Amino acid sequence: MTCMQNDYRQQRRKLNRKLFFSIALLLSGTLLLFSACSTNPEKPATDLELPGKATETRPALKKLELGFYQQGIASWYGHPFHGQATASGETYDMHGPTAAHKRLPLGTKVLVTNLENQRQIEVTINDRGPFVKNRIIDLSKSGAQELKIIKNGTAMVRLDITELPESISISENHPFAIQFGAFTNKKQALNLQKKIAPKNSAIFIDKVQRSTGVIYRVRLGWFNSRDAAHNEARRLGFRNAHIFRR
Repeated sequence: MTCMQNDYRQQRRKLNRKLFFSIALLLSGTLLLFSACSTNPEKPATDLELPGKATETRPALKKLELGFYQQGIASWYGHPFHGQATASGETYDMHGPTAAHKRLPLGTKVLVTNLENQRQIEVTINDRGPFVKNRIIDLSKSGAQELKIIKNGTAMVRLDITELPESISISENHPFAIQFGAFTNKKQALNLQKKIAPKNSAIFIDKVQRSTGVIYRVRLGWFNSRDAAHNEARRLGFRNAHIFRR
């Protein structure tokens, strides 16, 4: 009887030891998991990551190519913007084949098709807008007349990219540039380029065809912020140079 009691006690001790080690192992794993979670907090959401934040649907700049780009509502603008400066630094001419777009690089040429009557016009993006919700492009008065949307004010259109400016930034992280001047005289543009080139060889001339003739724009880019562009303009001695975003 005594031997049976001893065997029983030994078996109980073995079971207790196994149970103890199992519980200890389980507690150790739980503590390690808790430690990992507390020492590696989840990355806080940025503005671009906040749930529910509206984002504009568009192809990334590096994926831009000729052909279909966007479909939506077009509008137009004339007075009192006629004669005012555009985002490109040029003077807005409502009689020229130009348009404003929120995202496309300035200088991009776009074929606009009015889907309601199939009329078309090629325009150059030289301004930013429209600033009314659910509209994708603001045409000049001339463009609106060609597409027959003056009376209604808006129309459903299709945008096809026909030409991308050679000088566009290919990086979304460097969207800013400096414009030192815009000239109808090519020699004046070349003289300004030669003046700046010894200090920054990235200076270039962007040639644009307008209804009134050719414009030669002396530019330098690209920069990751407006402040960086301003600082470079000041360093080059052009404190009042126009800073624009592509």
